[in-house]
Amino acid sequence: MIEKKNIFSYNKGIYLTIMIYPLWSLFLSIKHFRMPQAKNLFWLFCCFLGLIHIYFPEGIEDGYDGTRYAQNFITLHQQDFSLNNFISSFFSDEGFVDIYQPVITFLLSIVTGNPHLLFLIFAIVFGFFYSRNIWFILRKFPNTIGFPLIILTLFFMLICPIWEINGVRMWTALHVFVYGALPYLYNYDRSKIIWCFISLFFHFSFFFPFAILLLYHFIPKSINILLAFYLISLLLIEINLEQVRVFLSSIFPDFLTSRINSYTNENYAQAVIEGKSNYRFYVEGSKIIVKWAIAILLFVLCVFGKKTVKTHLALTNLLCFSLFLYAISNILSSIPSVERFVTLSQMFAFSTVIIFYIIYNQSKINNKVIIWAFKVIPIVLIFPIIFLLRVGCDYYGVSLFFNSVAIFFVEDNMPIIQYVKSIL
Repeated sequence: MIEKKNIFSYNKGIYLTIMIYPLWSLFLSIKHFRMPQAKNLFWLFCCFLGLIHIYFPEGIEDGYDGTRYAQNFITLHQQDFSLNNFISSFFSDEGFVDIYQPVITFLLSIVTGNPHLLFLIFAIVFGFFYSRNIWFILRKFPNTIGFPLIILTLFFMLICPIWEINGVRMWTALHVFVYGALPYLYNYDRSKIIWCFISLFFHFSFFFPFAILLLYHFIPKSINILLAFYLISLLLIEINLEQVRVFLSSIFPDFLTSRINSYTNENYAQAVIEGKSNYRFYVEGSKIIVKWAIAILLFVLCVFGKKTVKTHLALTNLLCFSLFLYAISNILSSIPSVERFVTLSQMFAFSTVIIFYIIYNQSKINNKVIIWAFKVIPIVLIFPIIFLLRVGCDYYGVSLFFNSVAIFFVEDNMPIIQYVKSIL
């Protein structure tokens, strides 16, 4: 009885670490991920990162999307912006088409003008769905965890990490959609599909994956056909933006027309391409590595691991949807902003790969191609993982190493990466 009581007390008191030293909370949540409190402890750490999120970075000329959110928030707090004016701004030609971010920003601006609290709210919502999506995978871990599983899961966690609250609408919508779709596809939990629909209120563009999810029910669930569709999509580079614009404008309401036109505008597309040309080599290099690493793993699953996949209907369903979504995302990736759905596709692809690897290791099948694929690809993914962590260094300063009380006495707008660059 004493031992059980001590364990209970330890588990209950573990939440206090977020106040004492948040980085230790992160460590404990990952090390003891099987503990019932682990995902909530991780969620609390995400909230802490939202509180210290840098929205006015020093030493970075271009700034962030978060800078615009912060500036609009401060302006709303300082001006007398009535509720009627706010409501009328929705669905106008120059107004909002999304619900979540404008509503949160307006309501909070009534009581405060501190952007740190705005990003805290963003992190609370984002972190909830983010932590649940991670633990959807972690709950399936075997007792013995090897290097490939660690690396694959770490990359999965970094596909859309907590610092993406910088672009809060799109990336919160992603985790809301995944939160609904993963258990719907893998556990056949129909009640979860409502979250896929709710994601549209975070970012209107999620009509695209939601439509694909509905369309998926009417296509043949053939691994061979969908694999061929996916492989062909890797070779397609461009589509006619004008035809896409006309088609989308014909099927969506008028209040979305201006936003659709902006995304499918040729000049905007060219500006995006020119902007990418200024990227460092490791930015595009990381994307290329991930693209072909996923392609190899999905090919191995479908060809050499097909017997294992076929014995698990839930895995088959998840694999087929992953191939279908990824193929369409690849085809439409030449459209500015739509290419971001490749990130969503990666969430489902890596979920499939990780679950397959867990199931395969528990089977008695021994295939050399599968073994080598899961030995080599995780090593290759180390570079993208380092790059993604490097991106995270743009959003946090030295307050990352403080506790939750000390950060209120420190004005921290210098990203960690700037300190590193000054030393080097």
